Amino acid sequence: MSHNEFTAAPAVAEEAFVAASTQGPASSLCAAGSSEIASTSFASATMKEKPSSRVHLRTHFLTQEEIEAAAVRRDAVQTELSSTSATERKLQAMQRGPTPGTVSSATSTGAKFLLIQTDVLNELLCCTVCKNCLESGLAIREGTQLGLALKLEVVCPRCGIIADSWSSPRQQDSRAFEVNIRAMMAVKQIGKGQTALNDLWAAMNVSHRGLHHKTFQEHLKNTFKEPEAKCLEEFYSESASAVKTIYKEMDSGFHRDVTIMYDGTWHKRGYTSHIGVGAVIEYHTGLILDAVVLSNLCLGCQIGPKPGDQNYHTWHQHHICQKNTDAKSGQMEVEAALILFKRSISKHDLRYTTLVSDGDSRTFSALSQENVYGIVPIIKEECLNHVQKRMGTALRNIVQKSDKPLGGKGKLTKVLIDKLTGYYGWALRNNCNDLTKMQRAVMATYYHVTSTDKNPHHELCPDGSESWCQHRVAEAKSEPQPQHKYNLPAFVAEAMLPVYQRLSERSLLERCMGARTQNASESFHSVLWSLMPKEQHASLIAVETALHEAVLRFNAGLYRATETISEALGLKPAHLALRRAAEKDAMRVRKANKRQQAKTEQRKNKRLQKDTSDYSAGAF
Repeated sequence: MSHNEFTAAPAVAEEAFVAASTQGPASSLCAAGSSEIASTSFASATMKEKPSSRVHLRTHFLTQEEIEAAAVRRDAVQTELSSTSATERKLQAMQRGPTPGTVSSATSTGAKFLLIQTDVLNELLCCTVCKNCLESGLAIREGTQLGLALKLEVVCPRCGIIADSWSSPRQQDSRAFEVNIRAMMAVKQIGKGQTALNDLWAAMNVSHRGLHHKTFQEHLKNTFKEPEAKCLEEFYSESASAVKTIYKEMDSGFHRDVTIMYDGTWHKRGYTSHIGVGAVIEYHTGLILDAVVLSNLCLGCQIGPKPGDQNYHTWHQHHICQKNTDAKSGQMEVEAALILFKRSISKHDLRYTTLVSDGDSRTFSALSQENVYGIVPIIKEECLNHVQKRMGTALRNIVQKSDKPLGGKGKLTKVLIDKLTGYYGWALRNNCNDLTKMQRAVMATYYHVTSTDKNPHHELCPDGSESWCQHRVAEAKSEPQPQHKYNLPAFVAEAMLPVYQRLSERSLLERCMGARTQNASESFHSVLWSLMPKEQHASLIAVETALHEAVLRFNAGLYRATETISEALGLKPAHLALRRAAEKDAMRVRKANKRQQAKTEQRKNKRLQKDTSDYSAGAF
């Protein structure tokens, strides 16, 4: 149900009580809930157990003035949100450190580590004397080494060992050394693992093996995973609260229906990945509300003892299986969506009723069949970038599969296909608030390009002297018609027409209204796989710990992520790490603001054009 349909209907101000036995399709009831922010006060429904199977809606009508006031308030908030970059919006909403764009000067947290050559340290100690015999010539002797932690012994030439200490303190409430945990944090932050850690310290001549692979994996399971997961749940709740605040500013009657982006991503390219990730990102704020990692393989179960083996029982008691789904790679995106959508109410008291996603309909179909929110439907909106790509894909396909020579010079070349794809995207974006104009603009690009000197068709092109169509400009100025640039053969134009007709159908273009994209999802995937590169082998636990940090970074920046993870691990946040994190956050905000400013100036220049209703698709 569209926003316009809601404005003509009574608003549901109270809750709809539905018996638990009737939770499912209800074709006789009008859909409650809407993808539009302001619509949540016009119609909302929640389910509550009652002995009766009847549905009782207590409604009241909104006046036209109330509807218009709500729309104005919503537009004002959205305009304010769009005036700042997505990065700055998120950091402002979730910041608990330096103001975004500034650099931290913290110097008082965390003990500093120092790399020093042993010979230099011994030269300094030669100038000191033994506290017992006052003999000079003290020296440092290396004792037991556990990872990067080293037992240091102060040796007197006469008294022997007079003092000893570990080179690093132990972690709070643990026997693990702080230097080992910080070393793991460091390699994880740069997207590396145990092998890279060992190679680094071997090259630095500190340790031939920084951490044993079993120790590294044990710390991932016990030291990192559980504390990070716990603090991430609190972080999700904080993000949901920020989202609710924004929605209440847009609509005072906001209940629980929000617009989200959802997209799946895999650890390996292709269709053979054993690990997939699904994440829900709220559209207006860009905050991640929930995410899940799925794995259909456990290497330990594959190579470990099998049932019936002598030591199977002992091994099985200590084994943590890293397989949590039987879904194949292509089905993981669907299963992850079902998990995330089904727990949205219990986790955040939110319903993801509007889904912005790519053209893959399997996820949306599965959610619709499951009736995740009972009688409240989920509405799908297309990612405009993915829809635009369909034009290029479709044109390339007809060139490859046609029996006629559609490609080559004077026909559908690669350059022309790329141009037509761009023109199609411009038609969608520049008319995203008017369905009829959008459809007309799409077909205008087709007839413009397929026109010839003998058979011109520029009726759909914008008229006037400011039109992008040179032929309509010449017509307005009473000048001779210029020659057509492409002059495509008739059989090429005939082959292209079904593609344009299919990609200009109202059912498709309706889902493109608003020109929404999945850019935030793609950005998050980039952050995630920078912390766990696809080229490296990874376990479920390794990807989960990478996901924890990626969500924290994406929502609140590196400063907050470093601070939160350090505290979760029982470490004092290192002031130098925080300073570096603040610098990177400031750089991130500057780049985002620069891109945002360029977009704002571009929109301003368009508004200065004489005919703002026309779009400029480049030099046709």
